[in-house]
Amino acid sequence: MNARLENYARQVMSGQATGARAGALRAALLLAEPFYGAAMRARNRLFDVGLRKSHKLPRPVISIGNITTGGTGKTPMVLWLAERLCDEGRRVAILSRGYGSKAGELGDELTMLDRMLNSGEHSPVFVRANPDRVAAANELLRQHPEVDVFILDDGFQHRRVARDLDVVLINATSPFGFGHVLPRGMLREPLSGLSRAGAIVLTHADRVSADELSRIEQTIRAHNPHAPIYRTFHAHTGLRSPDASSPPRSEDELSQVPFFAFAGIGSPDLLDAQLRAYGSTYVGRHWFADHHPYSEAELSELRQAAQAANAKVLVTTEKDWAKIASLPSTTAGLPIWRIDMTLRFAGDHEHHFLDQVHQITTPQ
Repeated sequence: MNARLENYARQVMSGQATGARAGALRAALLLAEPFYGAAMRARNRLFDVGLRKSHKLPRPVISIGNITTGGTGKTPMVLWLAERLCDEGRRVAILSRGYGSKAGELGDELTMLDRMLNSGEHSPVFVRANPDRVAAANELLRQHPEVDVFILDDGFQHRRVARDLDVVLINATSPFGFGHVLPRGMLREPLSGLSRAGAIVLTHADRVSADELSRIEQTIRAHNPHAPIYRTFHAHTGLRSPDASSPPRSEDELSQVPFFAFAGIGSPDLLDAQLRAYGSTYVGRHWFADHHPYSEAELSELRQAAQAANAKVLVTTEKDWAKIASLPSTTAGLPIWRIDMTLRFAGDHEHHFLDQVHQITTPQ
């Protein structure tokens, strides 16, 4: 699905798109919704009663997942957690289905994680993409028995792997998939599934009002009265250029140099809002569909569009850089900067979240 169709689909689901065509699409999707919702309930019930088996791994497992499609910030959360565990001397492995990747290869998000986690001096983080994450974990342990904690990337609906802590991320700017499961809305399963969560993390919590956050938490509590709820936001911390030897730049440079942004991510509106804060130097943008595979021709077109807007630099995300870094022309023409972004917790929420993680990762 291209970015324009993806955006229109969201508008149909949310009700923003009006007219006979949009109404007919919503009606058709509404007819299909009960079948998907019933299938997900039945599947979860089979796991709940033990008719489908969850496999217990011989190491603690922390799942990072969500209940909606789209950008909730799973990858920044996986990165943040892996870094914290490595800082504590843990030997970490990340297990992912590997969306969009070929057999034996990492996709864009996992390539980014691998590069960012394994460029320092701490012990290596093992990143594996395999739809059969039970088999991937067992093979990894045969090769590297020193692994002492698994992070399950996008694991909330992947119940074949038992987990010790189920962390569910909810995007505060679009929390509940427009109130419908797929295909009518963006919920991957009914909200009753939140009852399985051991911790719930609200991402982009700085982008909505305190009243809206309170309403979101009330809805969560209707389905899960007990799991701690943490609030986080995504902060720009710097800029990187293709030259790996160059030190990171200050993010303040974006308020001094005209720039043109592009990305293929799940929630470009959030990135757009952050970039608008830099003012008039933000001279243009082009959003692609999530996980977009870039070509040389598209990179050339982006540079032409940027030059037409009088931009002096192109700006993208680390996830998109993983897609274009191998293209020959990345160092030609207008420079490409990518944004360093980190997850930050509100108040003392980081301390309490790490305490919860330590309860299941610390040997008894």
